[in-house]
Amino acid sequence: MRLVLIGAPGSGKGTQAKYLIEKYNIPQISTGDLLRAAVAAQTPLGRQAKAVMDAGQLVPNDIVIGMIRERIMRPDAENGFILDGFPRNLEQAEALDALLASLGRPIDAVLQINVDFDLLMQRMVGRLTCLSCGTLFNSFTNPPAIDSQCDNCGGTLHHRSDDNEETIDRRLRVYETHTQPLSGYYSDKGNLHVIDGQGTVEEIRKRIKSALRGMRSSRIKLQPATSQPVARAANSRPEVIRTQVSDRLNTSPRQKKREASAINPTVKKRTKKTVTAAEATYRRRLKSLQDELKSVKSELRAVTREERQLSREVEKNENALKKLAEKEASLK
Repeated sequence: MRLVLIGAPGSGKGTQAKYLIEKYNIPQISTGDLLRAAVAAQTPLGRQAKAVMDAGQLVPNDIVIGMIRERIMRPDAENGFILDGFPRNLEQAEALDALLASLGRPIDAVLQINVDFDLLMQRMVGRLTCLSCGTLFNSFTNPPAIDSQCDNCGGTLHHRSDDNEETIDRRLRVYETHTQPLSGYYSDKGNLHVIDGQGTVEEIRKRIKSALRGMRSSRIKLQPATSQPVARAANSRPEVIRTQVSDRLNTSPRQKKREASAINPTVKKRTKKTVTAAEATYRRRLKSLQDELKSVKSELRAVTREERQLSREVEKNENALKKLAEKEASLK
Protein backbone atom coordinates (compact mmCIF):
# COMPACT_ATOMS: atom_id res chain seq x y z
CA MET A 1 0.00 0.00 0.00
CA ARG A 2 1.58 3.27 -1.16
CA LEU A 3 -0.06 6.24 0.52
CA VAL A 4 0.30 10.02 0.61
CA LEU A 5 -1.04 11.98 3.59
CA ILE A 6 -1.91 15.63 3.09
CA GLY A 7 -3.59 18.03 5.47
CA ALA A 8 -3.06 21.30 7.27
CA PRO A 9 -0.77 21.54 10.30
CA GLY A 10 -2.67 20.15 13.28
CA SER A 11 -5.00 17.99 11.16
CA GLY A 12 -3.79 14.79 12.85
CA LYS A 13 -1.72 13.31 10.02
CA GLY A 14 0.98 12.06 12.41
CA THR A 15 -1.51 10.28 14.66
CA GLN A 16 -3.21 8.49 11.78
CA ALA A 17 0.13 7.67 10.14
CA LYS A 18 1.12 5.64 13.21
CA TYR A 19 -2.02 3.53 12.83
CA LEU A 20 -1.39 2.93 9.10
CA ILE A 21 2.25 1.97 9.75
CA GLU A 22 1.15 -0.76 12.16
CA LYS A 23 -1.78 -1.94 10.05
CA TYR A 24 0.11 -2.36 6.77
CA ASN A 25 3.62 -2.87 8.19
CA ILE A 26 5.06 -0.14 5.97
CA PRO A 27 7.49 2.68 6.81
CA GLN A 28 6.58 6.34 7.19
CA ILE A 29 8.78 8.52 4.99
CA SER A 30 9.29 12.09 6.16
CA THR A 31 11.34 14.34 3.89
CA GLY A 32 12.51 16.31 6.92
CA ASP A 33 13.89 13.14 8.51
CA LEU A 34 15.48 12.11 5.20
CA LEU A 35 17.26 15.45 4.87
CA ARG A 36 18.58 15.39 8.43
CA ALA A 37 19.77 11.78 8.11
CA ALA A 38 21.46 12.39 4.75
CA VAL A 39 23.26 15.49 6.03
CA ALA A 40 24.39 13.67 9.19
CA ALA A 41 25.64 10.68 7.16
CA GLN A 42 27.31 13.00 4.63
CA THR A 43 25.91 11.13 1.65
CA PRO A 44 26.40 12.72 -1.79
CA LEU A 45 22.82 14.05 -1.73
CA GLY A 46 23.26 15.06 1.91
CA ARG A 47 26.33 17.15 1.09
CA GLN A 48 24.45 18.85 -1.75
CA ALA A 49 21.50 19.58 0.53
CA LYS A 50 23.76 20.96 3.28
CA ALA A 51 25.48 23.33 0.85
CA VAL A 52 22.10 24.68 -0.25
CA MET A 53 20.75 25.01 3.31
CA ASP A 54 23.94 26.71 4.51
CA ALA A 55 23.37 29.30 1.80
CA GLY A 56 19.92 29.95 3.28
CA GLN A 57 18.02 28.50 0.32
CA LEU A 58 15.35 25.82 -0.04
CA VAL A 59 16.53 22.35 -1.03
CA PRO A 60 15.70 21.78 -4.75
CA ASN A 61 13.08 19.20 -5.67
CA ASP A 62 15.56 17.02 -7.57
CA ILE A 63 17.63 16.48 -4.41
CA VAL A 64 14.54 15.64 -2.34
CA ILE A 65 13.23 13.31 -5.06
CA GLY A 66 16.63 11.61 -5.15
CA MET A 67 16.45 10.98 -1.40
CA ILE A 68 12.91 9.60 -1.70
CA ARG A 69 14.07 7.28 -4.49
CA GLU A 70 16.88 5.92 -2.31
CA ARG A 71 14.50 5.43 0.61
CA ILE A 72 11.72 3.59 -1.21
CA MET A 73 14.23 1.22 -2.80
CA ARG A 74 15.06 -0.23 0.62
CA PRO A 75 13.63 -3.69 1.46
CA ASP A 76 11.24 -2.43 4.16
CA ALA A 77 9.43 -0.26 1.57
CA GLU A 78 8.91 -3.09 -0.90
CA ASN A 79 5.27 -3.54 0.13
CA GLY A 80 4.56 0.17 0.31
CA PHE A 81 5.15 3.34 2.30
CA ILE A 82 3.48 6.43 3.71
CA LEU A 83 4.67 9.84 2.50
CA ASP A 84 4.06 12.55 5.09
CA GLY A 85 4.95 16.17 4.35
CA PHE A 86 5.59 15.57 0.66
CA PRO A 87 4.51 16.67 -1.88
CA ARG A 88 3.81 20.22 -0.73
CA ASN A 89 2.96 21.74 -4.12
CA LEU A 90 1.98 20.78 -7.67
CA GLU A 91 5.55 20.79 -8.98
CA GLN A 92 6.61 18.29 -6.33
CA ALA A 93 3.50 16.15 -6.98
CA GLU A 94 4.33 15.91 -10.68
CA ALA A 95 7.99 15.08 -9.94
CA LEU A 96 6.91 12.39 -7.47
CA ASP A 97 4.50 10.83 -9.98
CA ALA A 98 7.24 10.74 -12.61
CA LEU A 99 9.61 9.00 -10.18
CA LEU A 100 7.08 6.39 -9.08
CA ALA A 101 5.97 5.75 -12.67
CA SER A 102 9.58 5.04 -13.65
CA LEU A 103 9.80 2.52 -10.80
CA GLY A 104 6.41 0.96 -11.54
CA ARG A 105 5.17 1.90 -8.06
CA PRO A 106 2.31 4.40 -8.45
CA ILE A 107 0.50 5.95 -5.51
CA ASP A 108 -2.45 3.80 -4.38
CA ALA A 109 -4.31 6.47 -2.44
CA VAL A 110 -4.00 10.07 -1.28
CA LEU A 111 -5.68 10.74 2.07
CA GLN A 112 -6.54 14.39 2.62
CA ILE A 113 -7.58 15.07 6.22
CA ASN A 114 -9.79 18.16 6.39
CA VAL A 115 -10.34 20.08 9.62
CA ASP A 116 -12.14 23.39 10.25
CA PHE A 117 -9.83 26.42 10.57
CA ASP A 118 -10.96 27.35 14.08
CA LEU A 119 -10.48 23.79 15.33
CA LEU A 120 -6.97 23.66 13.81
CA MET A 121 -6.08 26.84 15.68
CA GLN A 122 -7.52 25.45 18.92
CA ARG A 123 -5.64 22.16 18.54
CA MET A 124 -2.26 23.81 18.03
CA VAL A 125 -2.52 26.79 20.38
CA GLY A 126 -3.62 24.48 23.20
CA ARG A 127 -1.13 21.69 22.43
CA LEU A 128 0.85 20.40 25.46
CA THR A 129 3.47 17.63 25.40
CA CYS A 130 4.91 15.71 28.35
CA LEU A 131 8.70 16.08 28.35
CA SER A 132 9.09 12.70 30.08
CA CYS A 133 6.73 10.26 28.31
CA GLY A 134 5.57 12.23 25.25
CA THR A 135 1.85 12.06 26.10
CA LEU A 136 -0.17 14.78 24.37
CA PHE A 137 -2.72 17.03 26.07
CA ASN A 138 -4.69 20.07 24.99
CA SER A 139 -5.58 22.94 27.28
CA PHE A 140 -8.94 23.34 25.46
CA THR A 141 -10.10 19.84 24.52
CA ASN A 142 -8.06 17.49 26.72
CA PRO A 143 -6.63 19.39 29.69
CA PRO A 144 -4.53 17.64 32.37
CA ALA A 145 -6.01 17.12 35.83
CA ILE A 146 -3.27 19.35 37.30
CA ASP A 147 -1.95 22.33 35.36
CA SER A 148 1.44 21.72 33.67
CA GLN A 149 1.63 18.14 35.02
CA CYS A 150 1.23 14.90 33.06
CA ASP A 151 -1.62 12.64 34.21
CA ASN A 152 0.35 9.51 33.26
CA CYS A 153 3.80 10.02 34.76
CA GLY A 154 3.68 13.33 36.61
CA GLY A 155 6.20 14.87 34.20
CA THR A 156 6.28 18.51 33.13
CA LEU A 157 4.05 19.56 30.24
CA HIS A 158 5.68 21.70 27.57
CA HIS A 159 4.03 24.27 25.28
CA ARG A 160 6.04 24.93 22.10
CA SER A 161 7.01 28.56 21.58
CA ASP A 162 5.92 28.43 17.92
CA ASP A 163 2.43 27.22 18.90
CA ASN A 164 1.08 30.77 18.93
CA GLU A 165 -1.71 32.29 16.84
CA GLU A 166 0.54 34.45 14.65
CA THR A 167 2.90 31.62 13.67
CA ILE A 168 0.09 29.10 13.19
CA ASP A 169 -1.92 31.54 11.08
CA ARG A 170 1.12 32.02 8.83
CA ARG A 171 1.60 28.24 8.46
CA LEU A 172 -2.07 27.76 7.58
CA ARG A 173 -1.85 30.51 4.94
CA VAL A 174 1.13 28.74 3.33
CA TYR A 175 -0.84 25.48 3.32
CA GLU A 176 -3.89 27.08 1.69
CA THR A 177 -1.74 28.73 -1.00
CA HIS A 178 0.60 25.88 -1.94
CA THR A 179 -0.69 22.54 -0.64
CA GLN A 180 -4.47 22.92 -0.91
CA PRO A 181 -4.37 22.86 -4.78
CA LEU A 182 -3.04 19.29 -4.55
CA SER A 183 -6.59 18.12 -3.81
CA GLY A 184 -7.67 19.09 -7.33
CA TYR A 185 -4.60 17.46 -8.87
CA TYR A 186 -5.14 14.12 -7.15
CA SER A 187 -8.91 14.30 -7.55
CA ASP A 188 -8.45 14.45 -11.32
CA LYS A 189 -6.26 11.35 -11.08
CA GLY A 190 -9.03 9.54 -9.20
CA ASN A 191 -7.01 8.51 -6.13
CA LEU A 192 -7.99 11.27 -3.69
CA HIS A 193 -9.94 10.35 -0.54
CA VAL A 194 -11.14 13.32 1.52
CA ILE A 195 -11.38 12.40 5.20
CA ASP A 196 -13.39 14.40 7.74
CA GLY A 197 -10.75 15.10 10.39
CA GLN A 198 -13.16 16.28 13.09
CA GLY A 199 -14.09 13.95 15.92
CA THR A 200 -12.17 11.47 18.04
CA VAL A 201 -9.03 9.69 16.84
CA GLU A 202 -10.99 6.44 16.56
CA GLU A 203 -13.79 8.06 14.52
CA ILE A 204 -11.28 9.48 12.03
CA ARG A 205 -9.51 6.11 11.90
CA LYS A 206 -12.78 4.37 10.97
CA ARG A 207 -13.31 6.84 8.10
CA ILE A 208 -9.83 6.09 6.77
CA LYS A 209 -10.42 2.33 7.02
CA SER A 210 -13.72 2.72 5.17
CA ALA A 211 -12.07 4.75 2.38
CA LEU A 212 -9.29 2.20 1.91
CA ARG A 213 -11.75 -0.72 1.98
CA GLY A 214 -13.80 0.98 -0.72
CA MET A 215 -10.68 1.46 -2.80
CA ARG A 216 -9.78 -2.23 -2.60
CA SER A 217 -13.36 -3.26 -3.43
CA SER A 218 -13.39 -1.13 -6.58
CA ARG A 219 -10.10 -2.67 -7.67
CA ILE A 220 -11.48 -6.19 -7.23
CA LYS A 221 -14.47 -5.34 -9.40
CA LEU A 222 -12.19 -4.15 -12.16
CA GLN A 223 -10.29 -7.46 -12.29
CA PRO A 224 -11.44 -9.97 -14.96
CA ALA A 225 -13.60 -12.79 -13.64
CA THR A 226 -11.68 -15.44 -15.62
CA SER A 227 -8.57 -15.73 -17.70
CA GLN A 228 -10.23 -18.20 -20.12
CA PRO A 229 -11.36 -16.91 -23.54
CA VAL A 230 -15.09 -16.48 -23.99
CA ALA A 231 -16.65 -19.37 -25.92
CA ARG A 232 -18.28 -18.51 -29.24
CA ALA A 233 -20.41 -20.56 -31.58
CA ALA A 234 -18.57 -21.90 -34.62
CA ASN A 235 -20.78 -20.11 -37.12
CA SER A 236 -20.97 -16.81 -35.22
CA ARG A 237 -19.06 -13.74 -36.23
CA PRO A 238 -17.29 -11.35 -33.90
CA GLU A 239 -19.15 -8.15 -33.27
CA VAL A 240 -17.79 -5.30 -35.35
CA ILE A 241 -18.12 -1.73 -34.15
CA ARG A 242 -18.34 0.67 -37.07
CA THR A 243 -17.57 4.34 -36.72
CA GLN A 244 -18.53 6.94 -39.26
CA VAL A 245 -15.14 8.55 -39.85
CA SER A 246 -16.60 11.33 -41.93
CA ASP A 247 -18.91 12.29 -39.05
CA ARG A 248 -15.96 12.62 -36.67
CA LEU A 249 -13.94 14.67 -39.18
CA ASN A 250 -16.80 17.08 -39.70
CA THR A 251 -17.46 17.57 -35.99
CA SER A 252 -16.85 21.15 -34.84
CA PRO A 253 -14.45 21.88 -31.94
CA ARG A 254 -17.40 23.03 -29.82
CA GLN A 255 -19.24 19.76 -30.47
CA LYS A 256 -16.10 17.75 -29.61
CA LYS A 257 -15.83 19.64 -26.33
CA ARG A 258 -19.48 18.85 -25.51
CA GLU A 259 -18.92 15.18 -26.33
CA ALA A 260 -15.81 15.05 -24.18
CA SER A 261 -17.78 16.45 -21.27
CA ALA A 262 -20.51 13.88 -21.85
CA ILE A 263 -17.97 11.04 -21.91
CA ASN A 264 -16.41 12.15 -18.63
CA PRO A 265 -19.03 14.10 -16.66
CA THR A 266 -17.02 13.84 -13.44
CA VAL A 267 -14.54 16.43 -14.72
CA LYS A 268 -17.00 19.28 -14.23
CA LYS A 269 -18.12 17.86 -10.88
CA ARG A 270 -14.56 17.60 -9.62
CA THR A 271 -13.72 21.13 -10.78
CA LYS A 272 -16.86 22.48 -9.15
CA LYS A 273 -16.11 20.55 -5.96
CA THR A 274 -12.56 21.94 -5.83
CA VAL A 275 -13.79 25.51 -6.38
CA THR A 276 -16.52 25.05 -3.76
CA ALA A 277 -13.98 23.75 -1.23
CA ALA A 278 -11.71 26.73 -1.92
CA GLU A 279 -14.62 29.15 -1.53
CA ALA A 280 -15.59 27.53 1.77
CA THR A 281 -12.01 27.83 3.01
CA TYR A 282 -11.83 31.52 2.15
CA ARG A 283 -15.27 32.17 3.66
CA ARG A 284 -14.10 30.59 6.93
CA ARG A 285 -10.94 32.66 6.78
CA LEU A 286 -12.94 35.84 6.12
CA LYS A 287 -15.27 35.07 9.03
CA SER A 288 -12.27 34.48 11.28
CA LEU A 289 -10.78 37.84 10.26
CA GLN A 290 -14.12 39.58 10.81
CA ASP A 291 -14.42 38.05 14.27
CA GLU A 292 -10.85 39.09 15.02
CA LEU A 293 -11.61 42.65 13.89
CA LYS A 294 -14.68 42.77 16.15
CA SER A 295 -12.57 41.57 19.06
CA VAL A 296 -9.92 44.24 18.42
CA LYS A 297 -12.57 46.97 18.17
CA SER A 298 -14.14 45.76 21.42
CA GLU A 299 -10.75 45.85 23.15
CA LEU A 300 -10.11 49.33 21.76
CA ARG A 301 -13.44 50.58 23.11
CA ALA A 302 -12.62 49.08 26.49
CA VAL A 303 -9.22 50.80 26.52
CA THR A 304 -10.85 54.10 25.55
CA ARG A 305 -13.34 53.79 28.41
CA GLU A 306 -10.53 53.03 30.86
CA GLU A 307 -8.57 56.02 29.56
CA ARG A 308 -11.54 58.33 30.09
CA GLN A 309 -12.09 56.96 33.57
CA LEU A 310 -8.43 57.46 34.47
CA SER A 311 -8.57 60.99 33.08
CA ARG A 312 -11.56 61.80 35.30
CA GLU A 313 -9.80 60.33 38.34
CA VAL A 314 -6.66 62.37 37.64
CA GLU A 315 -8.74 65.53 37.31
CA LYS A 316 -10.55 64.70 40.53
CA ASN A 317 -7.29 64.14 42.39
CA GLU A 318 -5.85 67.38 41.03
CA ASN A 319 -8.89 69.30 42.29
CA ALA A 320 -8.57 67.65 45.70
CA LEU A 321 -4.88 68.59 45.90
CA LYS A 322 -5.71 72.14 44.90
CA LYS A 323 -8.29 72.43 47.69
CA LEU A 324 -5.84 71.02 50.21
CA ALA A 325 -3.24 73.54 49.11
CA GLU A 326 -5.74 76.39 49.49
CA LYS A 327 -6.76 75.15 52.94
CA GLU A 328 -3.14 74.84 54.00
CA ALA A 329 -2.45 78.38 52.80
CA SER A 330 -5.42 79.76 54.76
CA LEU A 331 -4.21 78.08 57.97
CA LYS A 332 -0.87 79.83 57.67
